[in-house]
Amino acid sequence: MDERKLRLSFDSDFKNVDIARAAIGGICRELSGRSASESIVLDFSLAVTEAMNNAVEHSGAKSIEIEIILTKKEILFRMFTEGEKYEPLTTASMPILDDNNLAEGGFGLAIIQELVDKVDYEYRDSKNVLTLKKNLSAADKE
Repeated sequence: MDERKLRLSFDSDFKNVDIARAAIGGICRELSGRSASESIVLDFSLAVTEAMNNAVEHSGAKSIEIEIILTKKEILFRMFTEGEKYEPLTTASMPILDDNNLAEGGFGLAIIQELVDKVDYEYRDSKNVLTLKKNLSAADKE
């Protein structure tokens, strides 16, 4: 399989998430040979940003390690954080946007599930491992 992979590690801080998000967009465009449409790259970047923000805000981890893997058919994002095992795969609903009582926050999981084609989670070697998959072609959608 022709695959390209890059790993980044950074301190758990929202400022670092901004840097990682910008890097991920550029990495995806460069490593995919510009075969991914701009909308796929934007959706993927938004989903991984939500995942990293959730890790910073909720995991208590001091550092975050991410891995981007590109093949001819898909982009994978894998995030490793230390901490207690949690269950991030519950089905989340998008909020009703015209509701005057809309609470701030809490919709990251729904956004992630909407923007990627597959979400996987496992707890391995005392680390939470979250994997997001985005197909490069709409025809490959699961």
